Amino acid sequence: MAARICLQVAATTLVVSVALASTASPTGHAENFRLDNKVFVHSEKEPRSRSTTIFYEGLAYDFLDKPEEIIVFDVPHHRFVLLDTARRVKTEVSTDEVAALCENLYRWAQRQTDPLLRFMASPKFEEEFDEAAGELVFKSPWMTYRVATAPVENEVIGRQYREFSDWSTRLNARLNPGSKLPFARLEVNQVLEKRQELPREVKLAIQAKKGLPSQKRLARSEHTLTTRLSQADRDRIGQTEQFISIFQPVDFEQYQKNMGR
Repeated sequence: MAARICLQVAATTLVVSVALASTASPTGHAENFRLDNKVFVHSEKEPRSRSTTIFYEGLAYDFLDKPEEIIVFDVPHHRFVLLDTARRVKTEVSTDEVAALCENLYRWAQRQTDPLLRFMASPKFEEEFDEAAGELVFKSPWMTYRVATAPVENEVIGRQYREFSDWSTRLNARLNPGSKLPFARLEVNQVLEKRQELPREVKLAIQAKKGLPSQKRLARSEHTLTTRLSQADRDRIGQTEQFISIFQPVDFEQYQKNMGR
């Protein structure tokens, strides 16, 4: 999300029909956990970006390093709250707005003549498991995901992760106009939730022009799950809630200026 290289893709149905699901268990309890994320581009040894996502009491707090930003996914209020900690300003983006934008992108891409754009609007993958590499593979002539996974015993965690990841990839289309269409990763996320697995490592290769290996764009992300929050995690959330209460509200266009996306 934001300036990170987003390893996320699309659904084949109209996004406008997407509704926020409940992330709570049958008893109404949401799980608290943390994901530490790194994104690499091509063969770079150092990550292009890092982030930490803390899931707490049904909300997700995404702490980005580039730009220095906190994005809160507020499920009960169907919104994202964006916080620029350097300028001490905040803005909100509703999930309805994000869903409407993604539907427009879907319709636009379906009308294009570029075969890659058309594929990214309605991606279709061949799914297989690479026993030697221990990776779940989603193959197509245009795009291939290779996902190393870990089982998640708590289905609530899997559901919370999927909802956050799905909506984050949609939000990326709002924050970064011209970025990769937000439709294929949704397919990957759906399969992972059905398998009750979380990604440990995701490799993405996009074939910009069919049949030309030199035109491949490569990215890789690493994700580490921690199921018990530390006091530092809780302090970070408390500070974020203070930021929400004191930062100056601005409109989205003003917020976007100088964010370095």
